[in-house]
Formats: sequence, structure tokens, C-alpha cells
Amino acid sequence: MDIRRSGLGKVPATSFFDLPNARLIRKTSHQGSRKPTLYIVAVCKADQAIEIIRSKAAGADDEVEDLGRVAGFLVQAFKLASGEFVRVDGDYKPQGQLNVPESH
Repeated sequence: MDIRRSGLGKVPATSFFDLPNARLIRKTSHQGSRKPTLYIVAVCKADQAIEIIRSKAAGADDEVEDLGRVAGFLVQAFKLASGEFVRVDGDYKPQGQLNVPESH
């Protein structure tokens, strides 16, 4: 069975099984706030994803754990290359985010 996603213009259709894999990683700090931070890491193995977050985004006392696989469509949406990661928890405000005035 071949599951396909149609391409636009010159972009070819991509098989679902050819999409990149990623892991959802949770980091919990034991100093200060215990509110977790979530990351999508563009690697297919849990131990690799945990090591990337431990070495680049976690403190020595932080707990880092793998929560499972992430759909390849999210990896494409965030434009992540292999080994890259992005913070995805609800409290994160990326730089350059548009400020939309609230409607009254």
C-alpha cells in the first residue's frame, strides 16, 4: 500500500513512509519551575534525541525523557534538518512572532 501526499507545482508527491522521523522530548527542570519544556527533535532514535537535548538545551540536573515518535509532517512543517530541534510547548514565544491585537 502506498500512501501519497500530492505535491504542488514542481514538488513531487511524497510517500508517507519517506517522510523524516522525529521524537517528542520532555525536559523537566528540578531547579525552580517544574513545568516541562517540550521539543521535537529530528532524529528517529530516542537515545539520540535525548542526548541532543541533554547536550544543547538541558542543565546538569534536568530530567530528559522521550515521549514517543512524531509524525514526519511536523518535521517538514518546522523545516527541521536531521539532528535539529524546536521547542513546542505552550509557553514558548518565538522571536519575531507577529503581535496581533486582541479584538474587543
